[in-house]
Amino acid sequence: MGIIETLSTKHLDTCISISNDLFGINYHDKVYFKTTIEQKQGIVLMLDSKVVGFLIFKVISPECGAKIYGINLNKSVGHIDSVCVATSFQRKGYGSHLMRKAISILERKFSSIYTVAWEYNGVVNLEKILDKYKFIRVNYLDYTWKEKCENNVFNCPVKENICICSGIVYKLNLNKN
Repeated sequence: MGIIETLSTKHLDTCISISNDLFGINYHDKVYFKTTIEQKQGIVLMLDSKVVGFLIFKVISPECGAKIYGINLNKSVGHIDSVCVATSFQRKGYGSHLMRKAISILERKFSSIYTVAWEYNGVVNLEKILDKYKFIRVNYLDYTWKEKCENNVFNCPVKENICICSGIVYKLNLNKN
């Protein structure tokens, strides 16, 4: 199933390339990845010494919960920021492998994990994998990326004349004794 490593600078160019293909150019830039590397908040999946996917996770404080999720939090939570598998390696279980590892890392510190998936034309990009790991929908965000998308901060691969992607907030409750 491949080897999972901590994201490091040697993975940077490949991760940016995968992100550009999946999310559009500059959705994740070098600063994003360098910060993630410095904070040790990313993992990569390696097959034959090649990066085929990555997952970025973070800590979200109660103060940021309303802004990110539209929900008031009473404590910090784990957050899965991005799950990306190169197109030619999708539908082979690699995203699940990354998710299992991220959940095992985050469940050591948190009682819940959140993520925001995007919805385009009625399809949620991470719906199958989130369902598999028992994430539940907890909020709907209208056009959470609208300003950045329409101001061409990144080159959205599905943008029409206007931003058409909505955000769906998911939560995984962890069994903490």
